Amino acid sequence: MYEKTNTGERASGGGSAIVARGLGKTYLIYDKPIQRLWDLMLPGPSRGKEFWAVRDVYLDIPSGSTVGIIGENGAGKSTLLKLLTGITHPTEGEVIVQGRVASLLELGAGFHPQFSGAENIRLNCSILGMGEDEIRERFDKIVEFSELGEFIHRPVNTYSSGMQVRLGFSVATSVDPDILIIDEALAVGDEHFKGKCINRLNEFKEQGKTTLFVSHDMGSIKSMCQQVILMHEGRVLEQGTAEDVADEYLKRAHARGNERLSAINRTLDAYPRWGSGEVRTGTVELLSSGNTPTHTFEPGVPFKVRVHYEVQQACKDPVFGLGLYRSDGTYINGSNHSWRKDPIQIGPVQPGEKGFVEMAFESLPLLKGQYYLTVFVYDHSKPAPTPVDHREHAVTFEVLDGSQTQHGILFLPTRWSVTRGKAKAQVSEE
Repeated sequence: MYEKTNTGERASGGGSAIVARGLGKTYLIYDKPIQRLWDLMLPGPSRGKEFWAVRDVYLDIPSGSTVGIIGENGAGKSTLLKLLTGITHPTEGEVIVQGRVASLLELGAGFHPQFSGAENIRLNCSILGMGEDEIRERFDKIVEFSELGEFIHRPVNTYSSGMQVRLGFSVATSVDPDILIIDEALAVGDEHFKGKCINRLNEFKEQGKTTLFVSHDMGSIKSMCQQVILMHEGRVLEQGTAEDVADEYLKRAHARGNERLSAINRTLDAYPRWGSGEVRTGTVELLSSGNTPTHTFEPGVPFKVRVHYEVQQACKDPVFGLGLYRSDGTYINGSNHSWRKDPIQIGPVQPGEKGFVEMAFESLPLLKGQYYLTVFVYDHSKPAPTPVDHREHAVTFEVLDGSQTQHGILFLPTRWSVTRGKAKAQVSEE
């Protein structure tokens, strides 16, 4: 059961903005489309299989709170928001919502594609219960916030995804709702508009409005939310403070990432490999704090690459090196143990010798993203260094960033200071 109360009035302070009890939503999944028609026309048990997108969810969202909903893709986050907004009716349980609700869920949802942006503003405001006078009063502010300019008079089906987000967010936040619900839509916006959106959400927070939003940006979750809900396979796995629940999410993300990347690294033999073959590299280990093997890291942690090798034939002067790349092929760094201020010279090696070489960072200088390493051995005893064993894309790893205090490729330790008048400077380091 979905129940909406006091839709035309301002929600009073205190109390609960949203209450869900035993909430569940199931869908029938069919192996073949024709089976759906058979279910409609022929007697007998259903030919579909039950899939519970959301199951046994209990929530009590206090008025005036900012609540984040996190979880991996397919965890049931979007379905939960549709249940809370009344777009989808529950299979079991009930939802009680106090006050006017505005939502920004799927891109383009609620917009008529042939209508212009201006016409869709009027349509959506009417659906949200606003009268003509109120719409006229707010119209210019909605258009101004969206920054769509002349595009506001063009059909929405000519808009990019970012322009649709601009329009949707501007409408949803300008109708003065008691409850604002957003589902990952801001992920496709540009950085300038994202900043405006965050400022608007902070204004909502200061005004005592209730906000629910789904996001994979743990920095925003930690900075904006008093409460966080972690979902997994349609159920609420954990509820609590932003710091505790976001950290639990990151732990699970590390575990999933290691499992996924281990599978990827088992298939990397398909990448090019060449060289004369006197020395052959083997296992490439990635190690973090305490020499723990892993394929997922965070900025600033210890990072070590250990490359095992075995000598097949005599080699006069082998030099090992590593090339570091972002997943899109952007070359970040190349290094070896010989071309250094204090070089390490291995000297001649003989058949049967085994060992390993290591490259280590005390503090991993990479930000969030997926990366890979190329491993190479060259013989420097010859006039031009000659490839002995060159392995492209030898190992893949991922950096997860829960704080997201910086953007780009590199994590750079910084020292900021602010001096106001004659006051003592405030200093921050990371």
